Amino acid sequence: MSDKNPFEIVDGQVILHDEFQGIDKVILNYEQVAAIKLLIKNAVTKRKAK
Repeated sequence: MSDKNPFEIVDGQVILHDEFQGIDKVILNYEQVAAIKLLIKNAVTKRKAK
């Protein structure tokens, strides 16, 4: 197995480069990435408030 990271961020989407099948798949789209960022931001803000 290669040490190369199979994930890449392209235009705000997370892409999985599946070398075994020879295809690329969108794993997380724009909306999902934005939602995850918002959740992380809110968690960090709440933690700092304590």
